[in-house]
Amino acid sequence: MMLLGEKLEILISRKNMSKTEFAESVGITYRGLANYLNGSRKPKKEVLEKICAKLDTTADFITDDSKNLILDSKERFVFNSKSDSASIREAADYLERGKQIFESSEMSPDDKKALFACLTELYFNAAQPKEQAQ
Repeated sequence: MMLLGEKLEILISRKNMSKTEFAESVGITYRGLANYLNGSRKPKKEVLEKICAKLDTTADFITDDSKNLILDSKERFVFNSKSDSASIREAADYLERGKQIFESSEMSPDDKKALFACLTELYFNAAQPKEQAQ
């Protein structure tokens, strides 16, 4: 089950727009958008039509809580995380930078594999329980 506010948050993120930019682009205030995001209000029909046009979706899809967006791994991480938001924002920025690095043609495929191996090693080293001091 995915609520209107959750869908809006993800779809706005996919447009690489800030919430303020998005609100302005559809002719509403940031506060109005925040109310839709937190579920305290639902948009009126004419506003909903503008939102859907901007997000390339339909009113039926975005308002039907039984219809879910298909999330990529980064979106699943960001929107389903249990950690504090500052840590998640920092990790999301890191993922975006990593995506740019791996998609870049400036790094050879072998260098990309080596980078991935380094990141994997960092994860497994950090995930291992620390040895108890004797």
